[in-house]
Amino acid sequence: MLKPRAGRSLVPIGMSTILPHTTRRVRGLEERLLSHLAKRGYEEIILPSFEYLDVLTPGLESSVLDKCFHVADRATGRILLLRPDPTAQIARTVAMGLTGSSLPLRLCYRTSVFRHEPEHVGRDREIFQVGAELVGIGDEAGDAEIISLMATCLKEAGLRSFKISLGHVGFFQRLLAASGLSTEGRKQAEQAAAKKDIPRLEELLEREHVPLSKRRGLLMVPGQYGGPEVLDQGYRLAGRNRALSVPLDRLSRVYRMLASAALQEHLLLDLGELRGFDYYDGIVFDVFAEGMGRELGGGGRYDHLIGRFGRDLPSTGFAFDIDRLFQVIKHDPRGPGLADGGQEGHRRKNMDGILPRKPTRG
Repeated sequence: MLKPRAGRSLVPIGMSTILPHTTRRVRGLEERLLSHLAKRGYEEIILPSFEYLDVLTPGLESSVLDKCFHVADRATGRILLLRPDPTAQIARTVAMGLTGSSLPLRLCYRTSVFRHEPEHVGRDREIFQVGAELVGIGDEAGDAEIISLMATCLKEAGLRSFKISLGHVGFFQRLLAASGLSTEGRKQAEQAAAKKDIPRLEELLEREHVPLSKRRGLLMVPGQYGGPEVLDQGYRLAGRNRALSVPLDRLSRVYRMLASAALQEHLLLDLGELRGFDYYDGIVFDVFAEGMGRELGGGGRYDHLIGRFGRDLPSTGFAFDIDRLFQVIKHDPRGPGLADGGQEGHRRKNMDGILPRKPTRG
C-alpha cells in the first residue's frame, strides 16, 4: 500500500467528498428546488461535462477562460474544457437549435462547475449549482418572473430571511462610457465598483485623468443601495441624459412588479450591482443571507450571449451555489432547517460531512 508523503493532500485542492448522511440532505435540497422549478414550467437539461475550447470561447470572458481546466481530446487532438459555466453551455445549445424553435424556453439544471482558483484565495474549484434560464422573453415580465422564481425557490427550500440586491448594469456602464476611460480602464472600474472598492476606483479614475465633474458621479454610484430612494438619486445623477435614465426606468418597473408580488421586504436596490460576467447587459441581481459573507447565488439578463453562437435571443436566468445555500438553510432561525440524517462525518464551516475541502471559502 502506498503511503502519501507528509503534508501531501489525498484530495485535490478545492474538491470535496460528500459523505452519505450529508449527500441525502444535499440531494433533498436539490430535489426540492428542481421540483419547484418543474411546477413553474422549467424543464431540466443535462449538460456535457466537457466542451470544445474553440466552440465555447465566444461565450466566456477572458477571466473565466484563464481559470478553465484544459485537456486534449485523444480522438481529435482538439482542446476540451471541463465545464466552467452552464449559462454559456445553454446559450450554445439553444443557438444550435437543439432545444427546438418554440419560444419561450424555460430550462433548469443541476450541475457542477469547475474553475481553477489559486489556493490562497479561499474558493472552491468545484461548485455545485442549481439554476434556471428563461429564453425568449425580453420585457420586464421576464425579469420579474426569473427573480420571483428565485425568491420562491429559496422559500420552498426553507429559507425565510434573505435579500435580493437588484440593479441594472447599463447605468454604471453608460456613466463609464461617458467618462473617457480606456476600454481596459472601464473593465477595471467595473470590477472595482462590483467589489465596492472605492479607493481602487478612485485610483483608476485619477490615473486616466477623468474630469472631476464626472469622477464624483462614478464614485458615488457604488454606495447607492437601499430602498426606492436609490432610484431618486440615480435620476439626479442622470439629469437630462436619456441614455442614463433608460436603465433606471427599467429597474424601476421591475422593482414595482416584484413589490406588487409581495417581495418588497426581500429587495435591495443597488446602482452598483454589476455581477461578475461581462455577458450581462440588463437587470442583474445577487441574493444574500445573514451568516454568509458571500452571495448564495444570482443572475441577470444576457440578451446578446446566445447571439455570440448564432442569433440574439432575449434571455435571463439565475443559479444557486448549493454549498452556501445548504449551510445557510441549516442555521436560518426563521426557517425549518434540514432534517439531520445521522452523525457520521466531520463538522466543518461548510457542509457537515464534506471531506476534505481545502481551502475553505473566503
